[in-house]
Amino acid sequence: MPVDCTQPVSLSNLCVTPEAKKSASFRTLQQQYGDGYMARRQDGLNPVNYTWDVSTPLMDIADAQAFEAELIANGPKPFLWIPPQEATSSKWILDPVQWDWSWSTDTLVSISFRLRRWYD
Repeated sequence: MPVDCTQPVSLSNLCVTPEAKKSASFRTLQQQYGDGYMARRQDGLNPVNYTWDVSTPLMDIADAQAFEAELIANGPKPFLWIPPQEATSSKWILDPVQWDWSWSTDTLVSISFRLRRWYD
């Protein structure tokens, strides 16, 4: 992992579990003509959409509440994150802006959400 997972989880040091899942899709524009011919081309300067489905490591309720407060304060705005196996940070957003709590015990929880690479 690119960050020290012993620190409380925050957007500035977002540590995720090894089960994190990266997905990529390519945006294209497509035109179908009457003679059966079809044209396709890339859409935009950054046509690859990257998403990560991530979960935080288990943390106590107080740390989870603090992290949730940070997610609420950040809202739809982008933040810097270094994904696993990458060397540099890039901008990411929660997409959709929602998260789920999962309880491992009555005092340990994990928060999961989806991130999408943000280009501005």
